[in-house]
Amino acid sequence: MGIDHQIYMEKAINLAKRGRGLVSPNPLVGALLIKDGKVIGEGFHERAGTDHAEVVAIKSATVDVSGSTLYCNLEPCCHTDKRTPPCVDLLIEKNIKKVVLANLDPNPKVCGKGIKLLREAGVEVEVGILESEGKKLNRSFFKYITTGIPYIHLKMAMSLDGKIALSNGVSKWITCEESRKVVHQMRFDYDAVMVGRNTLNSDDPKLTIRSVESKGKCPIRIVVGDPGKMNLESALFNDEFKKKTIVLTSVDKWSEAKESVKDFFYRNEITIIQIDKHHPGSFLLKALRSLAQNSITSVLVEGGAGLYSSFIKEGLYDRISAFQAPIFMGDGINVLGEHYEEMSSIKRHHIIRSERIGADQLIELGP
Repeated sequence: MGIDHQIYMEKAINLAKRGRGLVSPNPLVGALLIKDGKVIGEGFHERAGTDHAEVVAIKSATVDVSGSTLYCNLEPCCHTDKRTPPCVDLLIEKNIKKVVLANLDPNPKVCGKGIKLLREAGVEVEVGILESEGKKLNRSFFKYITTGIPYIHLKMAMSLDGKIALSNGVSKWITCEESRKVVHQMRFDYDAVMVGRNTLNSDDPKLTIRSVESKGKCPIRIVVGDPGKMNLESALFNDEFKKKTIVLTSVDKWSEAKESVKDFFYRNEITIIQIDKHHPGSFLLKALRSLAQNSITSVLVEGGAGLYSSFIKEGLYDRISAFQAPIFMGDGINVLGEHYEEMSSIKRHHIIRSERIGADQLIELGP
């Protein structure tokens, strides 16, 4: 592996990062064109529906791209089942000499097919440069494509004694302002933010992006639980983004809801996703599959204890961010609504990293 390969691929990956939070359900992709040892064009996928990174790089080229080498973190697309034409065709047409990639596209419509077409056309292809970095960059997309469920990130704000609220439900604010700013950046990076019905009623969260640049984005807001017990005056159901709100419930709970409640949700154009609890499989897993079918590739779960417990108990999560404030809250609400009798039944997590955020400590965990 040449040192230039790594340097150029790192630049392509950094370009791809500039599309964070805006390209879903597409992957993050950056591209770099090199000719005679010089960068002659570069680009990244900015938003879903706009030109792909390879196209942007070619359009930005300062000289003829014929005979150049393309560095791209993901295999160029080769199918027509989308809003933009296949990038493979353009690369062949423009006489690109070589394509260097970090990862194959896991999408069965592409995986290996793009590089096969390129090689058949005489284009040299090399795969696997900074492969692990490329997979980390597009971990949400890779999971969504390969498993049919979104990438799940649990975010918890707690005291040193593991409480997420006082016994009366009050939780504003456990963590410091710097930690809350980090959470707003997390919201920008994810397609959707999820809370349970109790969190909706006790906190009345907005779940919008504030204190950081939103670029006009508001994540989809998902509330899980019985719609008949949800506070209909909550901000999520009445603000300017209410049409980006989903109520995730069971068929039974929706059928039991009063007609006035149903009419409220219909009138405000709030999406209702009903899960049949009587069919095989857990409610949560079926719910996640339904969200993926609605092109939601990643979800940030922000509470409460019941949701956290369900995700952890069923192993349906990929990452945990625990923001721990230097306070004790005593007889409050535990971060998990679980009761254990044996230490052997408690799962130990892998610590990914630990970082001081203002007065708080952020501990990131993997399953």
